Amino acid sequence: MEMFPVEREEITYKRKKAKGKRQALLAQFDSEELHHRLEDCICPDCQGELKEIGASLQGQELVFIPAQLKRIDHIQHSYKCQACSEKNPSDKIVKAPIPKAPLAHSLGSASIIAHTIH
Repeated sequence: MEMFPVEREEITYKRKKAKGKRQALLAQFDSEELHHRLEDCICPDCQGELKEIGASLQGQELVFIPAQLKRIDHIQHSYKCQACSEKNPSDKIVKAPIPKAPLAHSLGSASIIAHTIH
């Protein structure tokens, strides 16, 4: 039993999402592309030859070089096995491995993190 009635107020409002500023920030730095390709273009299932079908930008990071910053664009190449595609209705796609970022969803490379901590 409550002696005083409790009023509940529900607050409803929409928060503004931050607009994407990452691309504008990255555009000011010199860039360098780092392509990640498979060493052996051999299908892991049938040992057939893999044919490259494309490449995609998988990540960007800023690298600290004393007195300058440089943007590294990680390009991941994709390959398709012709032999597996002829045998099966679905294509066998293999992608080259790329290194993981030291901090997820961060632009910072190991060099920037080390410089910041130092």
